Amino acid sequence: MLLPIILVAAALLVLWNVRNQRSFESDYSYDGSFSGQRYECVVGGLNSENRLWCMAGADRSGIYFLPHPKPRSLFRNSGIGVFKKSLRIPWQDMTCCSKRVLFRNCIWFDLFPRKVWIYVPKEIGDKLL
Repeated sequence: MLLPIILVAAALLVLWNVRNQRSFESDYSYDGSFSGQRYECVVGGLNSENRLWCMAGADRSGIYFLPHPKPRSLFRNSGIGVFKKSLRIPWQDMTCCSKRVLFRNCIWFDLFPRKVWIYVPKEIGDKLL
């Protein structure tokens, strides 16, 4: 009797996570071009299974996460995914702090109302801030 309850709870959690991720991506999608300084980095947090290669940049209006310009096939064997959509997240929608993630110093961007967070290596995060 307990197994069906656990399976239903797990399925609901997966559906909630997918819905939350899609809502986040549609609300913060960015179709324009970013002309500022870009930094190649691996971000974590958006997709809990993988870290993702991307180009990150920032200006007065927010932080940008853009798909990496190199072909995906170059990253296929690294175990790291590739960012697929361009995102622009306004500064007022997030808080930033320095944290340690898996023995690495990172800058943590927390979008609390959406229960979404993104972390980047501290060297890149300091340049973005």
